[in-house]
Formats: sequence, structure tokens, C-alpha cells
Amino acid sequence: MHHTSEVVDCGQDSTGTKLQALRTALRQRLGVRKYELWFQDNAQIDLCSGSIRVTAQTQFAADWIDRHFRLDVLEISRTVMTEEPKLIMRVQSSTVQNAMPHSVAAENEDAQSAENFNAANARKMPTTTARKISNSVRREDSGAGWKRFDDFLVAAPNRLAYESARQVAEVEGDPLRLLFLHGSCGVGKTHLLQSICRRFRERNPQAKVRYATGEQFTNEFIAAIREDNIEQFRRKTRKLDLLVIDDVHFLGNKTATQSECLHTIDAIGFHGARIVLASDAHPRQIAKFSAALVSRFLSGMVVKVDDPDRATRVALATQFAIRRGLALPAAAIETLVDRAGTSVREIEGAVMTIAAVHSLGGIEMGNGQILVERALGKVTTSHVGRPVRVAEILQAVCTTTGVEREDLVGIGRHRRVVTARGLAAHLAREMTTLSFPEIATALGRSSHSTIHAAAARYRNMIDRSELLSARNDQLTAADLSERTRREVLRVRA
Repeated sequence: MHHTSEVVDCGQDSTGTKLQALRTALRQRLGVRKYELWFQDNAQIDLCSGSIRVTAQTQFAADWIDRHFRLDVLEISRTVMTEEPKLIMRVQSSTVQNAMPHSVAAENEDAQSAENFNAANARKMPTTTARKISNSVRREDSGAGWKRFDDFLVAAPNRLAYESARQVAEVEGDPLRLLFLHGSCGVGKTHLLQSICRRFRERNPQAKVRYATGEQFTNEFIAAIREDNIEQFRRKTRKLDLLVIDDVHFLGNKTATQSECLHTIDAIGFHGARIVLASDAHPRQIAKFSAALVSRFLSGMVVKVDDPDRATRVALATQFAIRRGLALPAAAIETLVDRAGTSVREIEGAVMTIAAVHSLGGIEMGNGQILVERALGKVTTSHVGRPVRVAEILQAVCTTTGVEREDLVGIGRHRRVVTARGLAAHLAREMTTLSFPEIATALGRSSHSTIHAAAARYRNMIDRSELLSARNDQLTAADLSERTRREVLRVRA
């Protein structure tokens, strides 16, 4: 994807309250680890004359941010800006020629993630990028930002996962040595993983503990290959007392990294180490994972973390509000829960949005209901009583595009059908809390990478204001998306 390199004057917005609210909200949404790696180490985000400008150090970083974080940035920006935000991606001119090569196969639904390249490509990674990855890993290993069990709200949907996590961290003698947690995005898996690390280290100060995401594990492995330090990498990872890997599904379709991960788990498991993994899907449902790795995961305890029920969501919203100094009345909390969605992350993000709007002034805390409606009013809720179903989205897409359902879930490659399929993937990701593997299953796809690529292509159409055929109309991609969204809500009414 091409990114502009022109200079844009950001004026005084860059140091304003709105920018600070945007950065704070983005840090909360992505987590400290991802925010610092991508928006501090590899890029800078600013507000420029009503637009959001992201200046990346390399083309690789720009492509990765655009592909994975564009929707997050735009969604958060709408809460702090009065006009519809526009995202401008830039690459620093002095680093463009050092950017990692990266191609986007627009018509290939099996498009690989930006990290999926072999050892030969790894050697093209700029030394500065590899060094920043290593620095980020060292900051993470300090454990300063790890979450705590005491802050985890335990309820029926997550009780088994919580108790299992405590057993890994606390039991001596014959502990649970391999735990695999899976569930939708934003249900608390990362909180439990970091709590395990913190508690285990508190009880065993001399223990060697490693917390990493699948992305970090991959990046560090690639950096070790590039710098010819693979043996040093293995000495560090295979002498641990506790290894925790979050978002392990990131290793899908990365054969070399999967092999390294399997040998690492086997090596430390042989010496009695404890291993905890988390994914947005059950091991059997992770696309393009080796049978050996799936079998190894299944040899331990596999626990699903379910979405919180309404009572739990109300309790979570109340807890998050109190932490941010928001004294919201019960009616405002109920409204917040109705509009925020079903995941813990969505609820926390909604509270953070309310706090950001309150910090801008104009609404007293005594008007909590008005504050919530003002902060969340621009967000068209996708959860009215119950979560949106993919089947409802497919029905709406067929209505607005005129594409038959059989074609939509089939294998046809006609442009109109492919566009409708991308629209369905885009809305399923926006209007539900389902992961890409779960959406892929609902759309009859064996690989979630096809759905990820389809959704990304449709987002690009929106950004380009591309004109599309919708029955007898010509609409921009954004207008077609909004019309279909309204049709989904009409179907559910």
C-alpha cells in the first residue's frame, strides 16, 4: 500500500487535550505493550488540522499499523473529534529506502501476515527495528505493568479459567503444568496470563519467567536469525521456569516459528517448567497450525473463557468507572452496558471514552446519563439485547448488494460477489465480538486469513471512497457499509 510522504503542518493540535485523550485511549485499547512497540518505537501519532497523522519510521511499520490498527485509531478518534476523522499514513523520508519489503496481494484471499517471511527475508530487517523489538521484550520481562489476580472480576463465565490460572501460579508439588486458555477478544485472557506471571514471580523471586505474545516470539526469533544469534535465543527461552505466550494463534502459517515454539515447549516441559498459552480459538480451530503443535496444546488443560453475562458486565462497568473517578448513577451504567458491547475490553474502552469526554469539560458529573449518551452517542450499538449474529449480517448484505446467499458463502470470484464477501467480513468484525477464526467458520471458510484479507480490502475501499454497485445504485464503500449496518439493525428490531 502506498503511503503519502508530504509534510503536513500539525499546528498546535499536537500538544492539545484532544491528542492526549486520543493517545491515552489508544494505549488503553491496544495495551501498553502494543502501543509502545508500534506508536512509540516505530511511529508517532499526531492530530493535524482535523486529521490523524501517523508517521512511521519504515514502510513495514506503516503497512502493519494501517492493516492492524486503522479501525482502532479511527473509532477512538471519533470520540474526541467533532468532525469525521481522516487517517493520514506517512513514512519518514529518511527511512523509506530502509523499509522492509512488503507486498499486498489484493486479490489473494490467502494473504500472509506482515510477519510471515522466511529467514532470508528476515536478514533484510533493519538493525534498528530488530533492536527496538529486543528492547520492547526486555521492558515486558520486567513485569512492572503486569496485571493482578486481585483486580480480576470473577464470575460464572470465567471462574474455571481463573481457578486454573491460580493453580498454575500458586500450587507447589504437582501443579498444572500446561494450560491453554481460549475465548473471544477482550474477555480477560491477557489479564489472567499476566496475573499468573506476577503471582509466580512473587512466590518464586529467583524463577525465570517469560511473558510474550505470539507476535513478540516471532519477532525475536526472526531477529535472532538475522543477527545469527539463534543459539543465544534458545538458551534464553529453553531454561525458563514459566513460559507464557499470549495470542499464540499469531504463529498460524509460520512453519519455522511453529517448529521453534514446539521444540521450546518440549524442552522446558521436560525440565518441569510451567507453560501457559492463550488464543482467540480452540487449538483445533486455529488455521494452519501443525498437527504436532495442536497435539501438544491438547495434552494440557484447555479452558474456554466465555463472554461475560449482563450482571458481570454491569459489575465491570461500575468497577472501571470507579477506578477512573467517575461516579455514574445506575441508569447511566445500564446505558453504558447496552451500548458498549459484550467483551471486557469494549466495556473498559467505553468507560475510558466517557472519561476522555468528561476531561474535555462541558458536562458535570451530576449529569451522568447525559455524559454517557454524549460520549457513546456516535457509536451505533451492535448489541441491542443480544449480540449481532453473522447470519443477520449475511442477510443484510444480500439485501443491500443483491448477491444471493449461496454465492456469498460460495467460492465464486466475480467482482460483485467478492466485494459483498468483503463487506460481510468487515461488518462481522465491527458489529460482533467474534474473532477472525470464528467469523471464518460462520462464512464457511477453512482459513481465517481469507476473512482477514477480505475485511482489510473493504476497509481500503472505504478509505479510497471507491464507488460500488448496490442493486440499482452507485454508492461509496462507506455509504454501502452504513446502509447495510442499518439493515442489520432493522432486521433485529
